[in-house]
Amino acid sequence: MLYGGIKLPGCPDFENVRKLDLLPMPALMEMMKYGFAIDRDHMHVIGDKLAVEMAELKLEICSYIPESKLEEFIAKSNLDDDSAMNVDSNQQLCELLFNTLNIGHGRELKRTKSGTHISTGRRQLEKLRIDHPVIGKVLNYRECAKLKNTYADNLPSMAVLHPAGRNCNICGLHHHADTYRIHTQILSTRTATGRYASKDPNLQNIPIRSLLGAAIRAGFVATPGCVLLSVDYSQIELRMLAFVACVKKLIEVFLHNGDPHTVTAMEAFGITEAQVNADKIRYRNPSKNVNFAVVFGETALGLFEQLVADSYGKAGIPVPEWLTLEWCEEFLRKWFDIYTEVREYMELQAYRSYRYGMVWDMVGRIRLVPEVKSVHKRIVAAGLRQAGNMPIQGLASELIKLAIAEIQEFVITEVRSQGIHCIPLLTVHDEVIYEIDESWGGVIKEIVEGIMGNVLIDKDTGEDYCTVPIKAEGKIMQRWEK
Repeated sequence: MLYGGIKLPGCPDFENVRKLDLLPMPALMEMMKYGFAIDRDHMHVIGDKLAVEMAELKLEICSYIPESKLEEFIAKSNLDDDSAMNVDSNQQLCELLFNTLNIGHGRELKRTKSGTHISTGRRQLEKLRIDHPVIGKVLNYRECAKLKNTYADNLPSMAVLHPAGRNCNICGLHHHADTYRIHTQILSTRTATGRYASKDPNLQNIPIRSLLGAAIRAGFVATPGCVLLSVDYSQIELRMLAFVACVKKLIEVFLHNGDPHTVTAMEAFGITEAQVNADKIRYRNPSKNVNFAVVFGETALGLFEQLVADSYGKAGIPVPEWLTLEWCEEFLRKWFDIYTEVREYMELQAYRSYRYGMVWDMVGRIRLVPEVKSVHKRIVAAGLRQAGNMPIQGLASELIKLAIAEIQEFVITEVRSQGIHCIPLLTVHDEVIYEIDESWGGVIKEIVEGIMGNVLIDKDTGEDYCTVPIKAEGKIMQRWEK
C-alpha cells in the first residue's frame, strides 16, 4: 500500500478516494490559516507600471483608427479623457479590427453567441495576431488590465495584517516583523479530475509567461528570516500517460532521462537530434505541443490553432507555409504510429464512456461522461476528449495529494518537533510551496524532493508501482518565482 493505506485498485473505489482526499486536509487547513506573505509596496509599484503600460497601449491601439473614421469613433466612445475609443469595449474593438481594418477578411471567423458581432475572444485574436500589429497590442492591453485589476490593485486590499512581537491571533505564529498575508480558499471538490482549485483570490491563474505577470508572482515573499521552497513535478502528465497507457517508447525515454519532445521530433520527422536542436521552432516545438495536446485530447484543428497562436503568433513569427491543417492531421497520425499504445488507451476510455457512462483513474476516482449520449457530434467529441484526459490528469492530482500528506507528517514529527519553522503555504497544480527557516532550506528541499519522487512506492514492501521515474525539482527563493 501507498502512504496512508492508499491503494491503486484500477477500478472505481469511493472509499479509497475518500481516504485520500482526507489525508492532506490538515496541510490544506494550515495553508488557508497561515496565508502567503505579500510585499504590498511591490504590488503598488507593479500596479503603477501596468497603468502606464495600459495608457501607452491604448494610445497605440487608437493610432490605428483611420483619420476619416476618427470623429465617428470619438462620438461612439463617449469618454471623458482624450481617448478616441473605448479599448475595453468588445463592440468598438470589433468595429476597429474587423470592419475598419478588415483583419481576417475572407476567413471564417467565430462570432459571438448572439451572432451579431465577430468574437474578439483571446483564442481568436491569438490566431490573428500575425495578421496585423494591432492584435498583439490589444492582447497585451487585456493582459495588463487583468493583472492590474485582479492582482496588483486587489491583492494589497485583501491582505491581512499579522503583527510582530507576539503570537498572532490569526495564525498562531510569532512574527519578527509585521507581515501582510493573503488567505486564499483551497477547494478540493470543484474539479472533475480531483485537482485543487483556489478562489478569493485565485492564485492558480496568475499569468507567468509575461514579465509583468512574473512580477506579480514576485510580490509573494517569504517572512523575514525565512525562505520559500517551491517543489514541483517534472512533466508529470506525460509520465503518467506513459505509465497508465504502458507506452513503451515513452517509458524508455524517461528511464534514460531523455527529452520526450526531442525524441518525438526525431521519430516523426525521421531526423537526428542535432537536426532537431538546429531548428527547434520547426521540429521540437510542434512535437512538444502535440505531446501535451494528446494528453488533453486535442484534435488536428486544435493543434493547428495552438501552433499558430503559441509557437508563432506569440513569438511574432510568420506562420510557415508548411503548417496547414493537413500537416497537423498527418503529424497526429505519425504520433499515434510512434506511440501505438496511446490509441488503444483512448479507445478503452471511449468504450468505458459508452458502456458505463464514466471513466476512472487508478486510485478509483470517477468522472461521469454524460456527453456521449448527446445527439451533437461536437459535444460527444468533447466528452471523449475529457474521458481520455481524466485518468492521466486525475492520477497526477492524486500524487500531489499523497505527497502533501506525507510531507506534512514529516514536517510535524521531524521538523517542528525540533523548533524549526516550516509551514505549507500553497499548492498550484503540480507545485507545492513551503516557508522554511532560512538555515534549513537546503536540507528540507532534498527531503521533500525525495518524498514527492517516491510517492508511488509501496510503504510495506518497497515495490515501485510506477514504470517511469517520477522527478520532483525544488527551488529555494525569497520571492515566488517560476
